[in-house]
Amino acid sequence: MHIRLLDFALVLWPGLAAAAGCLDQVRELATAHNISTDPPTASPDKAPGVTSRELGRSGGVIEPPATSDRSVITPPGTTDSRMLTMPDVSRTPGTPPSQQAARDETRKDAAADRTALQALLVAARAEAERGQEANCVDTLKKARELLERSK
Repeated sequence: MHIRLLDFALVLWPGLAAAAGCLDQVRELATAHNISTDPPTASPDKAPGVTSRELGRSGGVIEPPATSDRSVITPPGTTDSRMLTMPDVSRTPGTPPSQQAARDETRKDAAADRTALQALLVAARAEAERGQEANCVDTLKKARELLERSK
């Protein structure tokens, strides 16, 4: 009886079977790379701790909350707490970066690729759950292309 209902549902909604296949592929790829496909959530009743206006006035520096912990050292009030905005340009143009700088750059690239992969997998999962097989497959293809490029 249950098989007949499933067959009937697949006849009426042929994209349902394909979407389940794409969703399975998304889950497998996410599991293989240890990436969550749960979309981020924001609590509508919780206001942000710092507004963009406050960040603009402070130069991007946020004052930490007051604490009664004795191990916390309070900086003197006369210190300018603005962050530096100029990049640290220590090497001359045309010289190759040091090995450490190259490793740091590689780590940054890997982190950016991982974030982009997660965004693509979250989008593919959402498309599959909506039954949009073509969009899911297209987004999954983009995720695989990203993995190929980052090897």
